[in-house]
Amino acid sequence: MIRTVPLLSILLAFGAAPGLAQVPRGYTPVSPEVRERAAESSAWRLQTGVEALQAKNFVVAETVFEEVLRRDNRNPSVNFMMGVTKMSLEKWPEARRYLEIAVKGDPKNPDPKSRLAVTLIKLGEMDAAMDQRAALVKMSEACKGQCRLADYISGGIAMIDSARPPSPPPTGP
Repeated sequence: MIRTVPLLSILLAFGAAPGLAQVPRGYTPVSPEVRERAAESSAWRLQTGVEALQAKNFVVAETVFEEVLRRDNRNPSVNFMMGVTKMSLEKWPEARRYLEIAVKGDPKNPDPKSRLAVTLIKLGEMDAAMDQRAALVKMSEACKGQCRLADYISGGIAMIDSARPPSPPPTGP
């Protein structure tokens, strides 16, 4: 029978591991080069997702954004792009979840608000959708058409208005 000896026992026997007791459990040292490669890898993945979204390859975009969000699930930009992807796939409840994170994470950005409003309309939640529209109208009034987001604000309001179901015809004599 062969007996195995744990690596730590060998290191301690040779006096090679006195510093191990000082390293916190779960800590793994990462060099700056490794961190930089990881950041580049995340940026590359994000770019791949954006390109897939632009190419209307929504299934690929969804897969890539899921991977990116596993590393940083609170990033408003990535949540926004995932929300748009889910909208394109008509996965409305999922789109709502991601767009709500995007709105909370970047409340001054009009685009997530307008996309969330459209999603809420698709889910039949008109009051909540109109709350998002009201927030855009308030942004528009503060901007007065002069801020750098003016076109996005007015475009968002128009997108919401075009997604609203038609009003029922008046009834009566």
